[in-house]
Amino acid sequence: MTVGFWILTIVMAVLAFSFVAVPLGRAQKRIGIVIALATLAIGAAALYWVVGSPDAPVAASATTARMSTSPEAGTKTAVGSVASMVDGLAERLRQDPDNGKDWILLARSYEYLDRIPEARDAYARAVSLGEYDERLAALGDTSSANDAGSAQIVGKLRLAPESQAIVEATDTVFIFAKAVDGPPMPIAVLQRPVADLPLEFELNDSQAMSPEIRLSNFDRVVVTARISRSGVATDALQGLEATSGEINIADNNHLDLTIQ
Repeated sequence: MTVGFWILTIVMAVLAFSFVAVPLGRAQKRIGIVIALATLAIGAAALYWVVGSPDAPVAASATTARMSTSPEAGTKTAVGSVASMVDGLAERLRQDPDNGKDWILLARSYEYLDRIPEARDAYARAVSLGEYDERLAALGDTSSANDAGSAQIVGKLRLAPESQAIVEATDTVFIFAKAVDGPPMPIAVLQRPVADLPLEFELNDSQAMSPEIRLSNFDRVVVTARISRSGVATDALQGLEATSGEINIADNNHLDLTIQ
């Protein structure tokens, strides 16, 4: 169904509710309520149309492309409306900060509004709650190609033969590094489909979740490889994962990990 259909459905539902809930003799008050609720419904639908749901990774970029072709005045109006809705979402997350999917939605919204530092911060909160989005992760790539090579971890990842019957080609492999003496969130993340296994991998500063928290800021890390069917990094499929134990980044060792 189209977004237009849902907007129309919401508005009609609001209108119907207002005529039941408000006495017929208070027509002027009823009209005010109708206008307020309809505006809220349309605004919510507009935000969904602009940034998409947290499970639709291409919605925001597609909408950005569409709106860039709109007349300048119309675009400014739309951006202003979205900004207002985004501020409301940010306030809600201040009251209830444990919803990872809403942090993803907020990060995409900030990205659409070109508020990149705030998008990075919101995405970092989403990652700390177990969410991951490859397009948003690219926002952390603020270093040059030379800088990205200043700290790196390389290795090979395999899947044990006894585990091959459990996984599907569309499952997701997450390879990430966490600092031994650092934040709980990963400091570098790589995402690939299971179909790519076995694979040679590299973790570096360009895969940071936040530009302030990068691989090169730490000396010792633990590298984990995990298979997820849900697409959530914290959700290991039947416990399928491998870990390196503590390693010194400066040693430049080639890791050999097997998921089993």
